[in-house]
Amino acid sequence: MLFPRIQPVHNYRNKANKRGLYKIHIRICIGNVCHYFEVKVPKKVTREEWNGKENVWVRTIHPYHFEINNAITEKLALLRELTKRYYMAQRQLTFTIISKELQKNENPADFKLYFAQALCDPPEALQPATLGRYRAALAALNNFKPEILFLDLNEKLFLELTKYLKKQMSLKGSTIAGYFNVYKKVVHWAQLDGYLTPLQEDAIFSHLHLPRGKPPKDHLDVLEIKAWKELAFDDKNNARLARVRDMFLLQIYTGFYYSDLKSLLKTELHKDPEYGYFINRWRSKNDHLAIVPLWKFPYSMEVIKKYYSIHPSDNFLLERETFLAEPAYNRCLKEIARILGWHRNVRNKLARQTNSQLYIRYGAKLPVVSRIMGHERQETTSAYFEVNLADVIEGIKEVSFDHLGIG
Repeated sequence: MLFPRIQPVHNYRNKANKRGLYKIHIRICIGNVCHYFEVKVPKKVTREEWNGKENVWVRTIHPYHFEINNAITEKLALLRELTKRYYMAQRQLTFTIISKELQKNENPADFKLYFAQALCDPPEALQPATLGRYRAALAALNNFKPEILFLDLNEKLFLELTKYLKKQMSLKGSTIAGYFNVYKKVVHWAQLDGYLTPLQEDAIFSHLHLPRGKPPKDHLDVLEIKAWKELAFDDKNNARLARVRDMFLLQIYTGFYYSDLKSLLKTELHKDPEYGYFINRWRSKNDHLAIVPLWKFPYSMEVIKKYYSIHPSDNFLLERETFLAEPAYNRCLKEIARILGWHRNVRNKLARQTNSQLYIRYGAKLPVVSRIMGHERQETTSAYFEVNLADVIEGIKEVSFDHLGIG
């Protein structure tokens, strides 16, 4: 365990200026690394006024000698007590801990200042995107009120903040809920740092409930599906993007998630003698049967044949080499969207939403779409209809996608 060496210093850079007035810092060294922490004083000190001795750091010739000596003594007492506390707990004292303790001592009441300083060195690791959300939440708080003290933190304040974010900033419910997750986290950090008690923290948010609102449903339109399908990758280096393009198309044709495509079995692909290929699959998510009529999108079978696993011992329908880890798959989806010049969030679930939108828009009945999707419930009484392959065939007879040129 390394012990900090603590010493008040005057003009530690040892540089001269025209006025001859210099700041005072506390030099703290842990091992071979030293940091300097400024002592706030009413007036800077000349070389002649600096004494550098315990309790009389500044000579009496300085007009604020008492205030400055007292400030240095208080800071030293705080640092020595902190060192003792960490030694007794057998924990290593770090510059981050020292900095937070000094900030807390200098600014004991300002919540927004604590928030801003916490983001400079967060108590826990934050991804860049997450850190961006924290900064946006702080910016909204700055717009809401110029000053917020810790003693101002209560349920009423955050209810007023909710109204402000909704009415004045026109933020969506999901965005407001995201900001409040940030505020709760920062308040918790402050509680751990001793600015609040656990009871105070609980009282702030215990009865505060934020309606998130329903996120808008998104889907690709027909022109976008055609553009996706027709995008060509000639370069062999883009083989991975070509596979991702095809798998996303197959998701649109089947309504399956990417993970469903990965786990499709050869025994789940069937052929009706009159209509053609379809998939019968019990979804692992809810143990409900999905009946997917591939004949409605003939190109779906071209994709399946292209990636069909020819190994006799392989039970899976599609080759394992076809698939990526889902984060990599989603990154590739976004890359293809950029190539197409789209400014939208293309993701795994978008294909499933597009599939249901196509069937509903072009005339399929809700119970039939529910069976195709393998949904467990519907919001209407049709949820209780028994739908089998014959019903699916009958329910989509009038549905045709041929003229769209997408499948």
